[in-house]
Amino acid sequence: MADDTASIHLQYVLEQRSERIRKPKSTVLFRLGEKAAGMFVVLSGKVSLELGVESALGRTCGPGALVGLPSTLTRHNYSMTATVTEDAELGFWSPDALDSLLRKRPELCQPLLAILGEKIAENHEVERALLTEQNKRNQFRPEVAST
Repeated sequence: MADDTASIHLQYVLEQRSERIRKPKSTVLFRLGEKAAGMFVVLSGKVSLELGVESALGRTCGPGALVGLPSTLTRHNYSMTATVTEDAELGFWSPDALDSLLRKRPELCQPLLAILGEKIAENHEVERALLTEQNKRNQFRPEVAST
């Protein structure tokens, strides 16, 4: 139960202290390969995450989702494209603002690490599905005779 309380507290803080913005349907929040500008907390509406390869492997995020978290924490490029699919109210956290929050509130680090662990597990499942799909395609590809 302590973990649930910590996660709820983290979610509350991220929602309440974020910079609130509204984005209409079809707005691209960020694109695969772009430098991370920040993380979005979905407050209302929906956002889709696409890898850019197999749309069936994308996912839709609703209220409570933290979109762009890994890239914002690591300050690496985004690994997906995020597009608003239903008019959304979002909370925005720049890398510096999120870093400052975590330094001031270290008790928020543990539940954030748990969320990151879940995201890593999800990404491994997506990678596995991509490899399986690629292997299926390669099995049906005719061999090209070398001359």
